[in-house]
Amino acid sequence: MKKRRLVALSMAVIMSVSTLMGCGSKDSSTSGKKQVVEFWYHAADEKSNKAYEELITKLNASQDEYEYRYTGFASKDFPDKFQMAIATKTMPDVISTGFGNVMTYVAQDALVDLTSYYEKWDQKSDILPQTFDSLKALGGGKIYGMPFNYDQQICYYNPALFEANGITEVPTTQAKFLELTEQFGNREKGTYFYSLRGVKPSDNLFAWIFTYTDGAGYKGSFFDENNQCIINKPEFVEALDVYASIYKNKWVSGDSVNNDFNEMNAEFSAGTSMFVMHNSSGRRSISTTLGEGNFKQTKPLANEEGRYYAPSMQPQVYCVTNNKGADANYDGAVKLCQYLAGKEAVSELCQVLGRTPVNTACYEADWYKQNAYYPLYGEIMNDPNYVQIQNPYWLMTYANFIKSDMTTDFQALLLGEKSAQQVLDKWAQFLTEEQAKYLQDK
Repeated sequence: MKKRRLVALSMAVIMSVSTLMGCGSKDSSTSGKKQVVEFWYHAADEKSNKAYEELITKLNASQDEYEYRYTGFASKDFPDKFQMAIATKTMPDVISTGFGNVMTYVAQDALVDLTSYYEKWDQKSDILPQTFDSLKALGGGKIYGMPFNYDQQICYYNPALFEANGITEVPTTQAKFLELTEQFGNREKGTYFYSLRGVKPSDNLFAWIFTYTDGAGYKGSFFDENNQCIINKPEFVEALDVYASIYKNKWVSGDSVNNDFNEMNAEFSAGTSMFVMHNSSGRRSISTTLGEGNFKQTKPLANEEGRYYAPSMQPQVYCVTNNKGADANYDGAVKLCQYLAGKEAVSELCQVLGRTPVNTACYEADWYKQNAYYPLYGEIMNDPNYVQIQNPYWLMTYANFIKSDMTTDFQALLLGEKSAQQVLDKWAQFLTEEQAKYLQDK
């Protein structure tokens, strides 16, 4: 496959090569008789470091062929460290990363296609099939990572505030949600039903407009049969206008135009609002700020047909780096990925990190069944009314688009500087052009 190259790294990165050499390079490929396999984790903290170090110790003790070595990086530091490693050809053997970054690294020839390894894996039937559907869609039919956990799109609500305000039923539809948002939005008192997210709103916003339109008949795809982006169709414009009206009608806080997750969570946890839309990754923060037991979760809002749309599963994955060439033997690195994606490792990591496993062999364990949240996620995954939106993460520019352009344009819409039609026309044109480039280079 032809691959478009990313812009060359800046001179500042090249000048920093020496700082990386001691971190990522190996003095030799063997330690005694064992082949060294290095693993970098992309979102480390004290708890995850301890858990991974223990797992690596167990793996090293169980076999004599490889010596596995672990290094954890804070999430803010990992991207620069790995980009530097790519540029200086000092990549580790295995990395973990978020779903949205995979194709960026593929475009730099940094990752190995794991499809053939996956097909021969004796535990592949234990992995949620939706995760591999997402990964295959992402990689144009190829699999570039072994998934180990995912975030489920959900809603959070404050049951104490529901009771205090006489709300006896949790809203399950967009229509009922809008009624409550209007009824309890009061800027004079500074209290609201809902906390809106104005910064990086992509998941919430796309879930809303695809659900509202029932996908406009395209079953969650951004593109029609001619690869033209559909999100500027009239029904999507109406859906976006309705969502923006929540802010324009002052049913949410004036500050919410600048809300990222932390600010949205602050409103919810302070009791300023009583309902938010996010995903399961926010549970740890909400538990810390609002307190465990002071919130509940519910399914994403549905349309009048009972269907609800949410972004495609975006699992975190283990990837093998292309640090030996296309035809090299990567068995040792793959063995580590499969071990870390297996039942034992996933069970330990998800309990420590509060993540949701994609390995279904975990689902019969007591720690999973007794969890207050996991059963809801499983119910959603098996619900025929749940439709996954096919977010085009295979486009190299998509991740940056949803972080920057979407925020700027959505804020302009909320503030009355752009219309919903103008915003969606811009997004549809951009995504249509990027899809055409992708198909040309494929």
